[in-house]
Amino acid sequence: MTAVSRTEPITVLHLIAPAQFGGAERVVLGLADAMDRSRFNVVVGSFVNARSPDNEFLARIREMGIPNTVFWLRRTLDFENIPRLVRFIRSEGVAIVHTHGYRSDIIGLIAARVSSRPVVATIHGFVAIDPRLRVYERCDRFALRFFDRVLPVSDQIGQALCLSGVRKERMTTIRNAVTFGDGRREGCPVFPLSSLKRGGDFLIGIVGRLSPEKNIPGFLEAARELSGRHGHLRFVVVGEGPERGCLEGLAMRLGLDGKVRFTGFIGEMEEVYSLLDMLVIASSTEGIPLTVLEAMKHGVPVVSTGVGGIPEIIESGVDGLIVDAGDTGALCRAVETLVMDGNRRMAISRNAQKRVLRDFDRSSWARRIERCYLSMLNKREEASNG
Repeated sequence: MTAVSRTEPITVLHLIAPAQFGGAERVVLGLADAMDRSRFNVVVGSFVNARSPDNEFLARIREMGIPNTVFWLRRTLDFENIPRLVRFIRSEGVAIVHTHGYRSDIIGLIAARVSSRPVVATIHGFVAIDPRLRVYERCDRFALRFFDRVLPVSDQIGQALCLSGVRKERMTTIRNAVTFGDGRREGCPVFPLSSLKRGGDFLIGIVGRLSPEKNIPGFLEAARELSGRHGHLRFVVVGEGPERGCLEGLAMRLGLDGKVRFTGFIGEMEEVYSLLDMLVIASSTEGIPLTVLEAMKHGVPVVSTGVGGIPEIIESGVDGLIVDAGDTGALCRAVETLVMDGNRRMAISRNAQKRVLRDFDRSSWARRIERCYLSMLNKREEASNG
């Protein structure tokens, strides 16, 4: 393929509907920060509930100085935003539309086609935990058939999309990545986790949105069993979400008062990883969770269920341990193995750091996505030139 010559930076519009500040939101921020500014202009469009205008993602985007605009949502799929989005694409000279999540996929696809722009989607995973979300997922899977490029974050997601009718030749798996800098914002207050970890304590954490697919109750059941055998274990649940009140009540009923702490949302995780002795993922579904990569980067051993793309980043027994989803007994045994065997824990820690450094560097990740952009534009321009 002959590359089309370009002298001006290419404007890429990222579309996302940020709610809780989670993995997809962090991926968009990371990509906006890592793009080659000499070749690409990044603009972010956010679909935000008009009744909940305060949004951590918007605050971060503005703090970073990324050009951005808000499309207010008055219903789940506010199709009135389509003409607004088309006008924005044309007025800002957007060359590529890059979507994240079902709202952005569906509305972004329509607006991109009306505007005659190529459109690409990153698929972070599907969480169909209720009938309403299952309907949206089916609509999203159908819409993805008509994208110029689809970027699943794991091979497992890519295989599922093939079964949904997305053409394999239009897909490229691009797994998430992390940066190897410090990552802490100056002056940002951090939750005082040190108050939980006294000298001699072993701190085990779970990090993520407090919603059903994360299976926090399974983590708490494991905490109850393990704390009964090992008095020096302490547990922390980092994150916010709709189940927090129920989960705090469950922790009390399990007799975990003084053993487990709920921190709520923490924007900057460096101090968390510096204190954790182990990270647990108990989820029933995942894509490529950034928290796993970040823990591995910091040398925090990970015990995880083998769901989604996690087996693609952890080789069980080498740079982490993997157990079957829903098997609380196996989760307990895996955690206890690393609690009791310091040498094995240290070996897994070292191997995990090496793996992330070798395979999940953010610069390489951003360059791969940039090559996808250029390939789409070259194909489109060559087709228009006959």
